[in-house]
Amino acid sequence: MTHRTCAAEADILTAAAEGAPLPPAMEAHLRACPSCREQAEAVRFMRRLASAPTAARQYPDPAVVWWKAQLARRWQAERAAAAPIERMRGIELGAGLVSLAAFLIWQWRGLADMVSRAIPTAIAAASEMPQAANPIALVLLAGAAVSIGAMILAVLHRRLGTGD
Repeated sequence: MTHRTCAAEADILTAAAEGAPLPPAMEAHLRACPSCREQAEAVRFMRRLASAPTAARQYPDPAVVWWKAQLARRWQAERAAAAPIERMRGIELGAGLVSLAAFLIWQWRGLADMVSRAIPTAIAAASEMPQAANPIALVLLAGAAVSIGAMILAVLHRRLGTGD
């Protein structure tokens, strides 16, 4: 919509509001002046809107409205009751990861010995290297830790995802 005003705007708006046909001079002005044309179109639209008959509005049954309000109240109460449980899911997952890390740090040497006994041929071949630079044993130990961690995370995910 333009913000420019015109000297003939008041006369055109009055004529458009009355609904009378415009004289040829005003019609020519409307074709030339975008501000007056927009204003006149808005007035004509509002006149048509005001003269349109209004349909009788049917309101829903009060019992249905009451039932929907009770249903919404019940859903809100359920969400409020489940909110602490939903917050605990993240806390449980974090605690599980922290405990897994603590367990791996605490039992690192025992897990390394267990892996070395479980796969004796790979460790025997790698034992010819110095203990500080034994990459095969470290890869096997890391693989075992990742496997155990993945199993624990899968169990946690399954338990937390299904809500059991």
